[in-house]
Amino acid sequence: MPKPILLLLSCLILAGGTLAQDARMSRTQLEVVEAERAFAKYSVENGQPEAWLEFFSDDGLIFKGGPVNAKEFNRKLVPTARPFVGVLNWEPRYGDIAQAGDMGYNFGPWIYLSNVEPKGISGAGYFITIWKKQADGKWKESFDFGTPMSKPSADHKLGQPFVPARQYKIQVPKGGSPAEELLRLTDAEKAFAANAAANGVLDTYLEQIAEEAKVLRIAMLPGDKTALRSFIPAGKEGALVFAPIGGDVARSRDLGYTYGKYELTQSDSKKETGYYTHVWKRSETGKWLVVMAGFRPDQYTRQK
Repeated sequence: MPKPILLLLSCLILAGGTLAQDARMSRTQLEVVEAERAFAKYSVENGQPEAWLEFFSDDGLIFKGGPVNAKEFNRKLVPTARPFVGVLNWEPRYGDIAQAGDMGYNFGPWIYLSNVEPKGISGAGYFITIWKKQADGKWKESFDFGTPMSKPSADHKLGQPFVPARQYKIQVPKGGSPAEELLRLTDAEKAFAANAAANGVLDTYLEQIAEEAKVLRIAMLPGDKTALRSFIPAGKEGALVFAPIGGDVARSRDLGYTYGKYELTQSDSKKETGYYTHVWKRSETGKWLVVMAGFRPDQYTRQK
């Protein structure tokens, strides 16, 4: 790797680590943030496939067209030839942690720096990652959902501070298990289409989205919940069907995630299919709400 690019990347990584420590967050959340930054640093220094093998859990998933096992996919790509043709770097900007301290998520920008002409940033986007604490106490990434952009924005300048999600006291209902809560979340997604037919797609979705939610979509800058209006039809003429595949819920039953396939029908009957992910968190009253929503339409062939 050319020394100027390596020096720049090293400075950005060090700056990001300091900024993360300055943020007001719990010790457990700081562990998840530092794990994400260590993952990025390892990718820059050792290669992307090597980093995925080191930091992912054995059952961790990435998206290459659809969900695939991260380690199985990247095991076929090592060793990465040196000097690197390019390097992937990223940083966490926002995230949260379950009360049980066994699951957390991060969100932020990623960039791909090419070492061949034309040198510089040749790819950029955003990510949602799910981290789980393993039996040995180490944090491993279990889920990576990326949304590439057509070109980088000013937001892709790395070295920005991490901002923790708003913290509040949650009234978690007594009884139940993480598996039962996951079933409740996926059942809600399966029932979405029928509810939307009666009440409208956009209005139904907005009722299930937290005020502080972030929305990600390939080729679109992340936005708040109002960003749904740019691609979700208003009124009752369109349709949105979720077909959940999997997910997980923390032991404390206050944080979880789901993912699967979706089919979106616009008011002009034009259809869009792809993969989605939802990160869920309970509100103060205990109601499950979506705090992160990601969409990967099939028509975009460029994958992260």
